[in-house]
Amino acid sequence: MKSILKKLIPALLTALILVGLVYEASVPIRNLYYQHLKSKGAEYAKGIKIGILGDSIWGNVKDETGIAAVVEQELGVEIINCAIGGTQAAYNRMPSDGRVDQSLMVITDQVVFGEAPYEDSSLDQSYLETDWQEMDYIFFSYGLNDYFAGIACQGDDLYDPDTYAGAIRTALTAWKEYAPQATFVLCAQNFTQLYSYGKVVDDSDTLDYGGGTGPEYVEVLRQIAGEYDDVIFIDIYEDVHIDMSNCTLMLGDGTHFTEYGREIYAKNVVKYLAKDLIAKYG
Repeated sequence: MKSILKKLIPALLTALILVGLVYEASVPIRNLYYQHLKSKGAEYAKGIKIGILGDSIWGNVKDETGIAAVVEQELGVEIINCAIGGTQAAYNRMPSDGRVDQSLMVITDQVVFGEAPYEDSSLDQSYLETDWQEMDYIFFSYGLNDYFAGIACQGDDLYDPDTYAGAIRTALTAWKEYAPQATFVLCAQNFTQLYSYGKVVDDSDTLDYGGGTGPEYVEVLRQIAGEYDDVIFIDIYEDVHIDMSNCTLMLGDGTHFTEYGREIYAKNVVKYLAKDLIAKYG
């Protein structure tokens, strides 16, 4: 047995080194591919307008280092960023922080169905001042706060607005009728870690707050995207790969992206948009 292990260990080490070398060698190729996509997509991006509805991942940082700003710079599109930190897709029936509910469902009620706006002028209601029927792309980027709140990932009623999947389906159906000119983009939530006393004690791969694990929310969003025509699904959870080796580089607090992480996130979005622009207009 020991002799077999002695033979296997050098072979495994050699294999790991070769895998690492192949990965490193592929980096320039992947960068060239990204530059090609970006350049080609930018040829068709002039005049393209994008509206964002989402949570803090898009909404907390709206300066030149924000995800929306990087996408704008990379592709030359115009983005109206109406994402609001702390919001979720499903109705927030009992906001624990005392704030009013500005979930995707409430925004849908106000924008699509004409319900009255909130009278509190301190609230960000820029989504009411946006002409969504001029948008070429409309993003829904929700999931983290539904996940943290233990909102059921999906229920027996596929259109139950008090579940994550039901809210996305209900909103998407209404918005596609309200803004038929737009291509809708569903952005999955990202990987998160839970800290306790400075140490990682769990992560969204396995941690279930009551509604499902992180990958379960992602998978149901993928399924929903496949149920509709002209809907793009962006798998941030997998495509913007985060693990123990790079988490502190990518996430500042275990959930929200660092400036470097936002750049990686934005460039991933650029790839999806560029591919769609090329397919539509190329």
